[in-house]
Amino acid sequence: MAENIAIRGRGGEASTFLTTAQVIQGMFRLMAAGKAAEAADVYSRCQEDIGFALINHAQRDQRQLMALANVFYRARDFDKAALCCENLGEFAKAAQLYEQADDCQSAAEMYAKVENFEKAAEMFERTQNFRQAAELFLKVKNFARAAANYERAVNWFVAGKLYHELGKFRKSMELLQKVQASDESFQEATLLIGDILAKNGYLDLAIKKLLNVIKGRPVGADTAELYYHLAGLHRQKGNVEVARNIYQQLQQFDIGYRDVEEKLHEIASGAAPAATGPLASIPEGEGDDAAEEGSQIVGVMEGFDFLQKIPLFADMPLAEMKAFYNICEERVFQDGERLIEQDRPGMALYVLREGKVQVQRVEGAKATPVAELKAGDHVGEMSLVDEAPTSARVVAQGTVRAFEISRDRFLRFLQSNEKFAVRVLRVFVRTLCQRLRDTTARLTGR
Repeated sequence: MAENIAIRGRGGEASTFLTTAQVIQGMFRLMAAGKAAEAADVYSRCQEDIGFALINHAQRDQRQLMALANVFYRARDFDKAALCCENLGEFAKAAQLYEQADDCQSAAEMYAKVENFEKAAEMFERTQNFRQAAELFLKVKNFARAAANYERAVNWFVAGKLYHELGKFRKSMELLQKVQASDESFQEATLLIGDILAKNGYLDLAIKKLLNVIKGRPVGADTAELYYHLAGLHRQKGNVEVARNIYQQLQQFDIGYRDVEEKLHEIASGAAPAATGPLASIPEGEGDDAAEEGSQIVGVMEGFDFLQKIPLFADMPLAEMKAFYNICEERVFQDGERLIEQDRPGMALYVLREGKVQVQRVEGAKATPVAELKAGDHVGEMSLVDEAPTSARVVAQGTVRAFEISRDRFLRFLQSNEKFAVRVLRVFVRTLCQRLRDTTARLTGR
């Protein structure tokens, strides 16, 4: 067989059909001669997939496998190049190539083998293996992404608990209330809900939530923790005698229960101790609106209306917008602080909730104001898809509160929400087309 292999369909060359064996032999001769580019050209023009046959022919010959990996990579057959690297034990390279080939499951396994758990988690997330993604994100202490994946894996309790630790109390409340009474985590979920309500000043509602779960049961092994937190809530509210009463009953149940003795000493230092007695009942009607099992507390997504007004998200269904709302970070900028710096890659979209910002064009040491934006306006949307340097500086005028949607968070959200991605990218295309038409009209004087 000649050194030059001719494949039917290439203009100016002979039209030749060859057997698989002939092509394989010819390609290995080209590789042995160091002609990787020619071998890749031949391989890429074969209509049939002979990649696995080439790998089988090389078997465990490391030199041939390395040469094949090079050929596959040049031909942009990344999954076969990855398989060669995997057979060679080059798991890190294999992981990168599997990712390039969009074989995220294999990429995740390879990243896990080299203990790159963050990337392994990202790959599992893209394959919608949310449980494994969540566990690995938790392993590397990426709690925000762990929470998001536990939520998508329908593990409401762990997701809600992580959001609670992250200080995202509205989201935590939403998920913790989905934990069923039959779930072993129900009691802890209730305690976390009570903590969120108390932190936000809703002590009465927190007390009612705990009483709704206690349901009049006495202090015991299954209710002690609920009563302990109930006592703390009553003490915060100023119901010192009720709190003392509960602490004393906890002491009767277990004399060394947590720091009850210390709590009683603290109360005693400010008020005379009361005799131990039955748990004081709440006034008639106080718990009526929480009496029904499963009653839900509804949180409000502050600033959600600002997001809905952005043209970029105008066509988004409510469910998708609610999911998107949860990737937004709340930021506070002080007077003179820069949200965006000119001539540097933009990193995020900002939606203003409170305050004003000034858009400035910087030339040398001179900053010329060109626009002022207020609550409800947004800036930096092109940075979500374009890493080009920004065209202006954006500076806070006084204290500014804003939502920040970083490029990284946005792109990850698109990867796991295909419908949202299609809608957003369609709007981007429409926006860019309109800007191009406007620019063309200005240049042509129309």
